[in-house]
Amino acid sequence: MKDELIILFTSYPRFLKQLFKSFDHSRLEFSWTALKILFGLKYRSKGKSLKISELESHLGQKKSTLSESLNTLVKDGYVERKRSNKDRRVVRVKLSAKGEKKIDEITKVVESYVYEKLKVLPDEEVKRLFEAFKVIEDIAEKLEGANKNA
Repeated sequence: MKDELIILFTSYPRFLKQLFKSFDHSRLEFSWTALKILFGLKYRSKGKSLKISELESHLGQKKSTLSESLNTLVKDGYVERKRSNKDRRVVRVKLSAKGEKKIDEITKVVESYVYEKLKVLPDEEVKRLFEAFKVIEDIAEKLEGANKNA
């Protein structure tokens, strides 16, 4: 089990670090956290607003980590924030039309960068990599469901 734990705690951060080592996210005019928020809202919300807690869960980040970037994205008009009418403690966020347009542009840039970096791998290995991430995502959803029911 020791080897599996080492892989669990180090492989994904190491992979991301190596993949994005030469990626200059500042040319996209957003912090790394803001980019994660935009991607999370675009690809996790399925076009609906998310509670802040749901966004935290999808990104694996705490509210305190997201707050500053989220505030900036709202101020700059990329994200809309709305309090629930039923429970004023609940805050929901979603991409604005401006945010939708911007994340579509960013997605093209990041996608091009990622596939360029992964060209060092055979096509079959790239396919296996993304299949592995899909399995990890499916397991994360199951664990999240189990944690909610516990």
